[in-house]
Amino acid sequence: MDSRRKAESADVRAPQLSRRSVLAVGSAAPFVAGGTVAADTDPSVVICHRWLTIEAEQRRLQLEWGTLEGWLMTKRNWYRLSPDQQAAIPEGARLAKIDARLDVLEVEGHALLKSMRPKPAKSIEAVVANLAVAARLIFVEDHPEAHGLITRAVRDLATFSSGGK
Repeated sequence: MDSRRKAESADVRAPQLSRRSVLAVGSAAPFVAGGTVAADTDPSVVICHRWLTIEAEQRRLQLEWGTLEGWLMTKRNWYRLSPDQQAAIPEGARLAKIDARLDVLEVEGHALLKSMRPKPAKSIEAVVANLAVAARLIFVEDHPEAHGLITRAVRDLATFSSGGK
């Protein structure tokens, strides 16, 4: 296990609004409802949905990784063990699986972000989806004004697209 995940393991940046609460409004609901998107959905929305799904899995795994690493450090003297000794501990094997999965998710997530950039939105739902991704990329602690504007735009656009005011 390399230490590159240590700083990421503790999710200290609590989101202001959950994706579920923001996107569940009106026509944005396909992104979070059961993890599926309708076949006739704008491809941009599908890409954003996949990225948000990946990001949620990364957060879950990073939290698990951090918890497990902390337990291993306090209960097993993790960093004093040889790689062979680490591999022999069941929790060490889980840490390795998490690390490998995070690597795969990181590559897929970057590829999806790259594919989002050049494509203009063709629907309100696509704008909402793109802004939902942007809200996850900008941490409220680093840029509170930008984060607030983006999350408000997501909420407002989702409300307008569903016919409510």
